[in-house]
Amino acid sequence: MLSPKVKAGCGVVAVFGLGFGLGFLTLLFVLIRVVPLSEGWKTDRSREFVANHLANQLKLTDEQRAAFRPLVDEALAARWELRRDYLTRDRQLLEEVYLPKARELLTEPQREEAQRLLERWRRNQSFKVAPEAGETAPPAAAAEPK
Repeated sequence: MLSPKVKAGCGVVAVFGLGFGLGFLTLLFVLIRVVPLSEGWKTDRSREFVANHLANQLKLTDEQRAAFRPLVDEALAARWELRRDYLTRDRQLLEEVYLPKARELLTEPQREEAQRLLERWRRNQSFKVAPEAGETAPPAAAAEPK
């Protein structure tokens, strides 16, 4: 027979374990479903999600929603432009100014490793700048109501 302290300890571990598990599942849901939709500029569905979320938070009428959607699309397109331009300039600054200086300090094996790291970084950065396959970038044309 288990002592009351062991039973209590098992209960505490079970409660914390359940809380951790549910928190982890919630985090996965947010990362997989909500974050991509909230990016707003990637797809029509995500732009609609942002517009509906804001309309619900502001309790807009149907007339206000219809007038509000083009403003949301325009704002998201402008944000996309800023983000794309910033990431492009950031990449150019690193690659054209600082990486050549850093290469001078490295040995040949270190340069090869740095080149490998740079290629991996470029692959990781490309999804932030260019739309994914099958999607259109939202600048000007996507900002117009459909």
